[in-house]
Amino acid sequence: MPFPIFFILMGIGFYFWQRGNAKRAKQFFLFALLWISILSYSPFSSLLLSPLENVYSKVELTNTHPHYIHVLGCGHTTISRLPLSSQISLVSLARINEGVSLYKAYPNMKLIFSGYGGEDPISNARKNAQMAIVLGVDPADIILLEAPQDTQEEAIASKKIVRDQPLIVVTSASHMVRAVALFRKAGIDAIPAPTDFKIKGDSGLWQFPSSSGLERSEAAFHEYLGLTWGRLKGYL
Repeated sequence: MPFPIFFILMGIGFYFWQRGNAKRAKQFFLFALLWISILSYSPFSSLLLSPLENVYSKVELTNTHPHYIHVLGCGHTTISRLPLSSQISLVSLARINEGVSLYKAYPNMKLIFSGYGGEDPISNARKNAQMAIVLGVDPADIILLEAPQDTQEEAIASKKIVRDQPLIVVTSASHMVRAVALFRKAGIDAIPAPTDFKIKGDSGLWQFPSSSGLERSEAAFHEYLGLTWGRLKGYL
């Protein structure tokens, strides 16, 4: 990820500074500052992310539509003193909202939630399902896949449920390219329903580096590395 790499570069710079090599230290300090500044600059980070987010637009369904919606998981933290909506990550909330919107827009829909809990006692699938129920989804229309730990495992688990039926896949726009590839690799007729778009308009050139720009770069790095790794391992 870009920010840890920035700290590593700074650390190397301090190492050379302590060793008395001021020239090499300054080179690493300068490179670290340029690195984090460029990747935090919104026009540049948008340039990195747009090839991923522009592949699929919002889903448009006809009167004949699939009956399964798979909402991919993306993190939560169970803290009983907080409201449910604050226990779930913003990315997950965006995905849940899109899934629930599609569920309510078309009849006879089933919502699949997936994702394990990691160190949390409650799985991400169950936590997201709890939020969906609060938003009006019938618990009888929810299917939980609590064991999958990544998108590939989510696709394999979903295949056992939908079999040869088409499936609407809901995930972040930046993640959709990899997700669709994995679901289709698993033999699923995946219909992309992207959400959580991070690029929502043109980025003017006259901007200062920002945390939102860095967030876009991090998302792009994550997905490009995921796509590369998947191809190297033969997953895609």
